[in-house]
Amino acid sequence: MTSTTGRAPGSRPQDTEDTPLSGADAEEADLLGTVNQALRRLWSGRGVVLLLDDFDHRATSLVGELRACGARVEAVLSRTGPGPGAPAVPHSRQCRESGPEMTRPEFEAWLRNPSQEVRRWLDGLDPERRWLALGTPRTGVAEFLGRKVYGWRRPKWAAVEDKTTIDRLWDAAGVASPPHVVVDVEALRRAPEEIGIGKIAGPAGVVAAADSTRGHVGDSLGLRWVPDPDRFQESVRDLADRADRVRIARFADGVPCSVLGMALPDGIAVFAPIEIVTLGDPATGRLLFCGSSTHWRPGASAEREMRDATRRAGRELVRTTGYRGIFSVDGLLTPDGFTATELNPRHASGLGLRAALPDFPVYLFNRAVQEELPGLEGIRSAALERVVRRAVAAAPSYALTVPVARTGHADGAADGAARLRHGGSVIDYRTADGVAALTAISPPAPGHRAGPACAALAAHLGDPGLRCFPLGTGGAD
Repeated sequence: MTSTTGRAPGSRPQDTEDTPLSGADAEEADLLGTVNQALRRLWSGRGVVLLLDDFDHRATSLVGELRACGARVEAVLSRTGPGPGAPAVPHSRQCRESGPEMTRPEFEAWLRNPSQEVRRWLDGLDPERRWLALGTPRTGVAEFLGRKVYGWRRPKWAAVEDKTTIDRLWDAAGVASPPHVVVDVEALRRAPEEIGIGKIAGPAGVVAAADSTRGHVGDSLGLRWVPDPDRFQESVRDLADRADRVRIARFADGVPCSVLGMALPDGIAVFAPIEIVTLGDPATGRLLFCGSSTHWRPGASAEREMRDATRRAGRELVRTTGYRGIFSVDGLLTPDGFTATELNPRHASGLGLRAALPDFPVYLFNRAVQEELPGLEGIRSAALERVVRRAVAAAPSYALTVPVARTGHADGAADGAARLRHGGSVIDYRTADGVAALTAISPPAPGHRAGPACAALAAHLGDPGLRCFPLGTGGAD
């Protein structure tokens, strides 16, 4: 990973021969040193071809990690790009350079049967097929054109992400989830009373989630919030075009949140809960995913409840699938407690470790755990849990954006920096390329929540219908 400080990966600014480390610092330095040593042994001098959804600025961290570990990133094969901010590599190619753009599920399917033209292109660059391939967290092929795909996603791991079957795991792990029913798409054309919507709906209605039969749908794209059950059919009609089954559950009106964990050989490391900021329009049911915040402090009791549920879910995930690596349990914290909605058995976003430890190669570490890389046997789940929790708590971060909906919006400085006063706080943000990125809230909102600020920012930027959850507790008004 490219360091913002110029230090070697895994080092600390105060680490000198004359400065003794505290117990916590020594534990962190030992863990990072072990990880980096094992990764350098694997990657040093290796050629790599990346298989990416989108080749743009989002590839910078991955390419930086590989180079810091001594690898040569020789080529990128991508669904889109190169786009703005893409790191420089010797060779890149879009898998479809003409015709309509592939969807992400189509790209993942294409990797199983690439064209002869791409085969000739890659073999011309790597005739002895010595390079390692590295895909996205959803890449489900073990080999690509004769080259091993490192850290590929096993089918039984991917199957857990299906929202219409996850309740089996919740039940086995003793994790609370909302009342629900799973129906086939034909049922979506029936009247709500035939499905039993009235028995499921709560004060905020229901939420419908598509299954994964036709590919992954994330960032709220596969969800439909239906505040008014009488409008159920018109609200979920399009899900019939992207799924075979749909899970209809009571909408739990709480703080959207997630807890990330990591399955290691000796147990489950569970990190701190994060706020997953999703805004909603009660008039239309529209949902807007804004991103995540590690500033959130839900309180000791709620945090303990969420982390305990995540640990139980992680143990069940390992028991039933043999899963290894990072996973997330997503849900909502309501006045009645935590209720789970989905489990993502992959490197999900939001952990905040890049901001806290910018030199730690977290992406490659996760893949190495999944591949059981020699040299990592000494990493203990309890130590990893302590190191990550301390680091993220000491350097909380936002990864939040809100679309600029108002035509001609141009407040703030020339570099896009601007401020909004709301509810006794000052919200700092930057606008660029049609979105506003939240950078600070001072003083912090209760519980250090970012959802109310994002709702206020959305209203200021021309989208006043959006509210944060729970409804009526800190929205745009």
